[in-house]
Amino acid sequence: MSMLIHPRAPFNFSQTLRFVLAPPPLLNGRQFEPLLDYFVDGEYRRVLELAYELILYGVREEGIPDKPRLRVRILAGPDDDHARRAVAEEIARQFATDLDLKPFYALAQKDPVLRHLIVHFRGMRVPQAPQVFEILISAIIEQQVNLSFAHKVKKVLIDTYGRSVEFEGRRYSAFPEPAVLAATTPAELLRLQVSGPKARYMIAISRLVAEGALDLEGLRRHPEPLAHEKLMELKGVGHWTAQYVGLRALGHLDCLPAADVGLQKVIHYFYGLRKRPVPERAQKMARAWQGWKSYATFYLWLTYWENAEWKSRVREQIRAERRVGDSKAELSAGL
Repeated sequence: MSMLIHPRAPFNFSQTLRFVLAPPPLLNGRQFEPLLDYFVDGEYRRVLELAYELILYGVREEGIPDKPRLRVRILAGPDDDHARRAVAEEIARQFATDLDLKPFYALAQKDPVLRHLIVHFRGMRVPQAPQVFEILISAIIEQQVNLSFAHKVKKVLIDTYGRSVEFEGRRYSAFPEPAVLAATTPAELLRLQVSGPKARYMIAISRLVAEGALDLEGLRRHPEPLAHEKLMELKGVGHWTAQYVGLRALGHLDCLPAADVGLQKVIHYFYGLRKRPVPERAQKMARAWQGWKSYATFYLWLTYWENAEWKSRVREQIRAERRVGDSKAELSAGL
């Protein structure tokens, strides 16, 4: 039995999935194995934990960006009314199906770079993880390491400690539960190439969550500044990690991980800066994105998934528009 979800238009499922299915291809053409998000036979698949039971659900896009429709089915696990409602609610939150992007697009039209990106990525949403815990632990692993290494560590962590669901001869993994990671030791995680400090942070946070002393899911109900502050109280969590969790798990619309090197590089590339911006410069530039910094960040990030020819072409278009604007300004000044 399948269900239908009607996202608010415009909605582009395939563009949204690019971020979660795999990191961008490396220069050597290497592709990455799926971690928790799968795309099989034209269907997106994910494992959801519901009352300690695992449900594998599938989502298929139907329709077009201006008349979007998602067909959802439960592939494995409980398939009753309660499970269907839970899966439908999760998908609506995961892909922000009720979010109105029109205010962001109106803001982006005033930006020399974003007005190009919103055409190419039209309808793309910032995908949300099912659990805040998953993104927090993943973000700690990703701190100050490259995407390839972080992916490798997360893969072995999930394979070692996560549960899984079997469906049609394939294995679909779920992220390790807090209680499971809480029972590990730094030495065990070190064998998975998790550094000593990160291992201690991960175990400490897992124990707080498992014991009920830390309600990460409850952060969804807090205002953005308060949720950010509470995350910053945790050892191992800095501004970048807190901003990333807000962007990818809490549904916050105004997060800016200004210290992110990837974001700095893409700002440098498209905005024609003489050098890569320091966090303070990035924050100053982002004032123009007030209220939608998360989406500005995400649309800029997703340019990493595009080929060099596309990026070069867009940058040249931006430069040409800037030259025209400068010429008009000079003419006005001479009148």
